[in-house]
Amino acid sequence: MNNKNSCSFQYLIQSFFQQRLMQHKKVSGQTINSYRDTFKIYFEFLIGEYNIQPSAITLEHLDREHILEFCKYLETRRKNCSSTINNRLSAIHSFLKYVSEMSPDNSYLVSQSLAIPFQKTTIKTMDFITKDEFDSIILLCDTNTMLGARDKLMFLILYNTGLRVSELISLKYCDINDLDIPNRTCLKIYGKGRKERIVPLWKTTSQYLSKYIDRFGIKDNDYLLIGKNGEKLTRSGVRFRVEKYVKEAGNTCNSLKNKNISVHTFRHSVAMNLLQAGVDISTIAIWLGHSSILTTHKYMVADIELKRKAMERVNTSSDSTMNYQPSDDILEFLKNL
Repeated sequence: MNNKNSCSFQYLIQSFFQQRLMQHKKVSGQTINSYRDTFKIYFEFLIGEYNIQPSAITLEHLDREHILEFCKYLETRRKNCSSTINNRLSAIHSFLKYVSEMSPDNSYLVSQSLAIPFQKTTIKTMDFITKDEFDSIILLCDTNTMLGARDKLMFLILYNTGLRVSELISLKYCDINDLDIPNRTCLKIYGKGRKERIVPLWKTTSQYLSKYIDRFGIKDNDYLLIGKNGEKLTRSGVRFRVEKYVKEAGNTCNSLKNKNISVHTFRHSVAMNLLQAGVDISTIAIWLGHSSILTTHKYMVADIELKRKAMERVNTSSDSTMNYQPSDDILEFLKNL
């Protein structure tokens, strides 16, 4: 391949996905999908706003002016919030850093585009699930049926470990360590970038897991959570079950009606439970599989915010001093990732 072709946008975008993201960094499928969607939307933007077809796209169309207009397009036309815009911008930044390595001649264009700042976002108080709320959800699982028994295990693991949904549905029998010793049972988790970590299980979770495995004959490479047809439970399947149970539990547990509970809320809840139990933030980062404690720091901020609001309820009259304020082939390539 000549140097001109190796520096073309079409070549760089494909090698970025295949070599940098998939082979070198081994990012998760969710990250691949997010980056893919970003560039598909960017191509739609170039077509709609500039009449630039995929076959005519060059690196010059990722200059500062185009990217700034893209951010404005996301906000005004697609009604995206700041966090979504920042996620799209982060994907573009990641690609541009790769371009700077592979094509130094474009270093000025890259440096100008990388200088585009992320939008400011407000820190919202996170919803999390209390023990009473969790118990009201668990009580709805009909363990006389296979699906009900599976759902109870799903909730126990979520509230115990704080796994990402992709990690949860990938759990297999072979990922369990010391199942016969309830106080030592743990799960081997493969997180983002296929990084391995070990997460301990409560005694109650371990005991239920053991009975579940014996009852349904799960072994070797079998998935722990399966659907009606015996296939691996899907992300949408988990999301549907969580929404269904939370809605039903709200009929007897009023506090759930005022909360926006998602699968990820269980992850928040584990972090908050660990933090309020006195576990240091570095350990929580390891537990959750965060690559940096900066990601985990949001839970500390959330905990402080909860305490501040509690203080305000106790003494509403006092003044608080704690105020927190491509070508067609490229399109086809992205679709098939």
